[in-house]
Amino acid sequence: MRGRLWLNLGLAIIVAALAAVAVLEPGKAPPPPEIRLTTLDAQSVKRIEFHPPRGEGFALVRDGKDWFIEQPRLRAQPFRVETLLELPGAVSAAQLTLADNKDNAFGVDPPQARIVFDHTEIAFGLTNPVGLRRYVRVDDAVHLIDDRFFHHAASKWTDWVDRRLLPEGVTLTRLELPDITLARADSGWQLSPQRPAIGADAITELVDEWQRAYAMDVEQAEAPADAKPIRLEWNGGALELALARDGDEWLLYRRDAPVRYRFSDNQGQRLLALQEPAPKPEPAPGTAAPAPPPADPDAAPDHAGHD
Repeated sequence: MRGRLWLNLGLAIIVAALAAVAVLEPGKAPPPPEIRLTTLDAQSVKRIEFHPPRGEGFALVRDGKDWFIEQPRLRAQPFRVETLLELPGAVSAAQLTLADNKDNAFGVDPPQARIVFDHTEIAFGLTNPVGLRRYVRVDDAVHLIDDRFFHHAASKWTDWVDRRLLPEGVTLTRLELPDITLARADSGWQLSPQRPAIGADAITELVDEWQRAYAMDVEQAEAPADAKPIRLEWNGGALELALARDGDEWLLYRRDAPVRYRFSDNQGQRLLALQEPAPKPEPAPGTAAPAPPPADPDAAPDHAGHD
């Protein structure tokens, strides 16, 4: 038994040594550090300029923790901006020079599109069929990076408009729709004109729909003359809208910018209609009223009114 114990212990030591060799790989040089596109601190960027291949250029500007389209001043999609801010620190899979760009084979001179982070310009070239990476130029250097940023560089300003109708964190105090008005008071929401059949839950549900309203798409457009007015108010702010219909979809136009939000028919119905309680079913003609429940045989007889 003592010999078997020493044999197992020796085998365990050998296995541990082999595992250490596999992990540590003695004699093998460590991999070189990754080369990044720029040394720019993305969190310090205050302004992002876009020079797309088609259409006019535009810019995003930082205001505190939020980003806005510069003109017209509208909230930008936060997740999309955060994704774009990964570009300055993207990993460079290969580094070349402009001297290698014979006959503009990389497509960076002139570029396909450009993005400027503060004062750092990144110019986009063509894609490399090997590995589906894209050539980009920073100063006089050409890099190959994963091709996941070009669609941002080629976008329109409307692609960046936040699809949420309301700023995050606001609480509505007044809602003026084409047929009704809701105003928040100390006693709760007041509905005008009054509709006794509508309960507090239906009003709260309608307000909540507006609080979290998120459009399917945002487009550049002016409100038609016959669009119906809508007004949303909250402490310190208000939003004027105009409502129109497009087939089975609903359109909400901003009055302060040439923008419209597109909603599905189902979304529009939830934003515009108070849900009245379903009526109780009535018995069909000639149907007898339901019989009272049977008496409890264990209950004591009622002798009230008898001697």
